[in-house]
Amino acid sequence: MLKRIRKSALLCIIPIAFTLTTATAQADSDSSLYSRLGGFDAISAVVDDVVLQIAADEKLGRFWAHRGDDGITREKQLIVDFVVAKAGGPLYYTGREMKLSHKGMRISQQDWDTLITALKNTLGKFGVPARESQEVLEFFDSTRADIVEKP
Repeated sequence: MLKRIRKSALLCIIPIAFTLTTATAQADSDSSLYSRLGGFDAISAVVDDVVLQIAADEKLGRFWAHRGDDGITREKQLIVDFVVAKAGGPLYYTGREMKLSHKGMRISQQDWDTLITALKNTLGKFGVPARESQEVLEFFDSTRADIVEKP
């Protein structure tokens, strides 16, 4: 009798476990990019890594040169806030519009390509899945026209 109860209980649990697993997978695929990226700390770590790469770049370093630590920290936080807000997270971006904040900086297509290479390197380094990496790259690309100045 005990074997029959265990077998019967197991047969009842399997469909429930499958339903929960399927529901969790569905919720993950429907969740915000912010959630799928790992939230604030993960986005902040990605921004820190990308900024380190572009600040060390021979050409892009000009945008970070002669800036105090506080100014760099503020810029990184604005980038984090922007990405978090646009990815569906709980922050509100209070900075200026992209076009206004980058006007006159003479950011070229080559500069942009260097940034995107740094971003791709970082996404790979952190093991961000292909779907989320693609969404992040598409998100950044949506700002390109407001940031890159025509020669």
